[in-house]
Amino acid sequence: MNQAAFGPKKLVIIGSGVAGLCAALEATRLGAPVRLLTKLNLGDGNSTCAQGGLSAVIAQGLAAGDSVASHVTDTLRAGAWHGGEMAVQELCSSAADLVDTLEEYAVQFDKDSSGNYQLGLEAAHSAHRILHAGGDATGAGLVAALKQAVRSAQQAGQLEIVENALVTDLEFNGSAPCTVHYLQAEESQQLAADAVLLATGGLGSLYEASTNPHGATADGIGLAARAGAVISDMEFIQFHPTLVDPQLYPEAGMISEAVRGEGAVLINELGQRFMAEIDERAELAPRDVVARAIHAQYQAGHQVLIDARAVESRNGAGFLARRFPSITARLEACGLDMALAPIPVVAAQHYAMGGIHTDANGRTSVPGLYAAGECANTTVHGANRLASNSLLEAMVFARKAVHAMATDAPGQSCTLDDLVVNQLPAPETQAPLELPQLKVLANKHLGVYRTGSGLEELVAVLDSSTPVAQGERELAELGNLYTCARMIAYAARQRTKSLGAHHRVDADGEGAAENNVRYGWVLEAAQPMNQQLENKEVNA
Repeated sequence: MNQAAFGPKKLVIIGSGVAGLCAALEATRLGAPVRLLTKLNLGDGNSTCAQGGLSAVIAQGLAAGDSVASHVTDTLRAGAWHGGEMAVQELCSSAADLVDTLEEYAVQFDKDSSGNYQLGLEAAHSAHRILHAGGDATGAGLVAALKQAVRSAQQAGQLEIVENALVTDLEFNGSAPCTVHYLQAEESQQLAADAVLLATGGLGSLYEASTNPHGATADGIGLAARAGAVISDMEFIQFHPTLVDPQLYPEAGMISEAVRGEGAVLINELGQRFMAEIDERAELAPRDVVARAIHAQYQAGHQVLIDARAVESRNGAGFLARRFPSITARLEACGLDMALAPIPVVAAQHYAMGGIHTDANGRTSVPGLYAAGECANTTVHGANRLASNSLLEAMVFARKAVHAMATDAPGQSCTLDDLVVNQLPAPETQAPLELPQLKVLANKHLGVYRTGSGLEELVAVLDSSTPVAQGERELAELGNLYTCARMIAYAARQRTKSLGAHHRVDADGEGAAENNVRYGWVLEAAQPMNQQLENKEVNA
């Protein structure tokens, strides 16, 4: 296709993780005019933190007996069979082509001395199919290469980049272009767009303990919800099993799933393994299973540690440092060495399976609005994400979304046939709610274990609160997290049976009929953030 096929469409991409960067590059490939907005510097965000890798069935894997069908089955099984089968098929069958494209952008995946990919194994995968870059720095490697390609495109005049721009609202008015409102250097700005792609990442700042960086404030979900979009599957929040205990070592960070893939085990302070008694896959069970097991150990008064000493002994001195250089360096800075001693870990918020409801082309329920990456729900992850599928999903569907943005006729949107859509009532804004209070509430009621009474209590508190913060930027981010918390709380209350990462302690067994339902949510009387800010100034 050439540029003439797209007409004068102005495309705006919001976010510069792997989804946003891939989308921008795909737009330049198509010759479509595009502007990329990012609230921090280009490439800053959650994608750089991804340690594990990129799951893909490539020719080397096929030769060893792996298959796309196996990847599909693993993805659906890990998601508790709640994932959309057609979307999962699209995801897994697109992986090999994505790898080729990434290598065109100078991504350097790890290979052995013979030039073969060093394919890793991670939890709930049936084969070695995880590509890595820089050992345990895959996300950083991807972002660095894609960022360089985007900068080159900018220098060639193929796209525009607006950095340190926090988008606060999207204003859609029928067939007219969308107005994108944003803050830059504390000044309100706006621009027009014929199509907007949200690629803003996750919501980890909602929780006290999260693997996400501080900027993960649910911006895309908040923007889309206020624009009237349907948000789905919000009850499914993934908790990564192995964050180094932040109360003991706040700067140590996460220990990748790939460490367990190499053979590390989980023990309590008595030296007892516990995963083999819970699941036949032991430490390589899906994340929701492992996270609940760790949480149960703590509730029973135990401490949990990851023990990689046998991995080092089996592979020789220095293996862990070579295989996991970034993790090793971070641990070393905290006085820890996983080759010598077990490391204390806890389960911490990691990823949101749900998000802005989209089809496989990134279309949302609002014409002209598209989404990709963690802020979107393509339904591929179901009730629990398979390890190393997040980078894959972000880039596969971001590229597809750009094609739809550039070629869709006016008025096109995703269908909602597979959803039961509920309306989130407008809150009664009474008691002020600050971010620390919201984090405490989320940790207490929206964690690994949930109860009906706790969710009722949380809904009551949130529905009678209004977010308050000092600055305009801080208030915008808190407003997004508040909206997100309400969505999760209502969705978790609605699903009374356990499924995947959503575990109701008070559930009387798993209900197959209920768990076939996918819930969507829309805001009642959605009010743009800029209007909320004006109201606060009037009422101050």
